[in-house]
Amino acid sequence: MKKLLLLIVTVAMALNVSAAKTHSLSKPANAPARADIIIEQPEGEVVTYARSGEFLVASIYGYDTDSQTGQAKVCYAPDGKTVYLQDPLAYGEGVGAWVEGTLSDDGTTISVPLGQMVSYNAEFDYGLVLAWGSTELLDLGDDFYWLNFTPDENVEAVTYAVDPDAGTISLVGSQGDAQAEFPNNLSAYGLAGVWSDDGTLATIEWNTCWTRLNEAVPAVPANPEAIEFFDCGSEEGYTRFDFNINLQDVDGNPLHSDFVTYSIYTDNDKLFTFDVDTYGASNGFEQDMTEIPYGYSGEDFYLRRVYFYRTNSGDNPLLQWRIGVQTHYTVNGVRNSSDIVYIEVFPEPFDAIDAVGAGKTVASERYYNLAGQQLTEPSGVAIKVTTYSDGTTQATKVVK
Repeated sequence: MKKLLLLIVTVAMALNVSAAKTHSLSKPANAPARADIIIEQPEGEVVTYARSGEFLVASIYGYDTDSQTGQAKVCYAPDGKTVYLQDPLAYGEGVGAWVEGTLSDDGTTISVPLGQMVSYNAEFDYGLVLAWGSTELLDLGDDFYWLNFTPDENVEAVTYAVDPDAGTISLVGSQGDAQAEFPNNLSAYGLAGVWSDDGTLATIEWNTCWTRLNEAVPAVPANPEAIEFFDCGSEEGYTRFDFNINLQDVDGNPLHSDFVTYSIYTDNDKLFTFDVDTYGASNGFEQDMTEIPYGYSGEDFYLRRVYFYRTNSGDNPLLQWRIGVQTHYTVNGVRNSSDIVYIEVFPEPFDAIDAVGAGKTVASERYYNLAGQQLTEPSGVAIKVTTYSDGTTQATKVVK
């Protein structure tokens, strides 16, 4: 595991959720006052590309590098010169903002002026702005490091090379190596996102290459990944579920994100409904949702995370055993789905054992908190797992 600054913990890779300081990306549609952010899809031919390359993300917990994933879109305007790139930074995929660029006369390069804002937080009046420059790693001793970002004042626009035959768009002039041994993997030169209020680094990426996708055809999506469940333990708080949607089919071919949706399940394959009365006003939908489009954004929906207004406390618990995610892919009216991939929150479902232990001998009793961690003694709301001499178990909720 890479060493990280400050709290020395791994950066949470729900990329459009947390970043430097207390900054977070929000959907530009929530900030109509920012006229310089292009929200609506521009007129023209829209082409979808699969992302590849490497990037670094900064947060209050430190820094981490990884491979770029997901997809980008490019809109070619009718004038044959103007192009628009949606979410040019891998960090911001799912935000939905477009930046404007110019296609060269011979069609071999795209120039995108820096300084364009790609996200905006209306509540705190700051956003993420395109920049170009390099990172400088400072060794503070005792395995502590600080990362500075230095803008390249000689660069006013980022350049992409276009190869029509190969169907690729590649970032020109960047360099770095996310696979290098720490801390050398943090040294990079390329396209960055900096916060508009103080110029601090949120992300920088290099060796970016977008590859044009073929026309979408029906396919069975590969399984998603269920990553983490966090129960806030309060009826007023937020409970969250982190996951990753695999944009490939079972044969490893890329899927078009426009046709990808996902659903959340709990316990015994119980489909979760995000009802309009609870979630609609905060997230911009007008009817109950059980399938969420890939990249759907709102106060409670992020690219790799959803929040719930329910916990496992009280009379109406969110779940009693496990939570999972399933991917759907619908093309030309043909709908295929992955398996439901679960993570177990509690060691046993509450209703897994019908018997109440009558006539059995108790072999052991264990207690777990609502996060699934074993307790020495129960405190507050807890789960008691009773194991009987015949090997059967029973899980019950208790309040101490």
